[in-house]
Amino acid sequence: MNRQFHSKVSFSNYVLLAALLSVAIYFVWNTEALTRPVSGILIAAILLIMVILIERMIHTTYTIRTDRTLVIHRGRFAKEVVIPLDEIAHIDRINHLRIGGRALRTSLVLVLRNNTEHYITPINEEDFIQCIIQKRKKTEEEED
Repeated sequence: MNRQFHSKVSFSNYVLLAALLSVAIYFVWNTEALTRPVSGILIAAILLIMVILIERMIHTTYTIRTDRTLVIHRGRFAKEVVIPLDEIAHIDRINHLRIGGRALRTSLVLVLRNNTEHYITPINEEDFIQCIIQKRKKTEEEED
């Protein structure tokens, strides 16, 4: 059975969305700041970036499939990354923005055997790691 994990949305994503929205609103009200065609193109570009960012925030998933692969899906506008579970050398946890000994944001780093790294942020990190360990253990038992 496939197991799917959704991605955490960090506070910095919301801050970036708010900043982009405020810049877009500024250029809507102050079209005299730039020429009208340049202002319109800039507003359209900012709104397009916002749509891509929201799409990525909502639709990022990590699926551990029965064929012993991990599929990282980062929305409709990005290419899927398929990683065989046997290629994962180890998983590290990284704490970002430590304040008072507590991490405000954590992420996982999947280090592959060819020394490439994939940074992911599943909502339930412990379940994600346990699921990968169980899938790898099942396949080792089946091979013996």
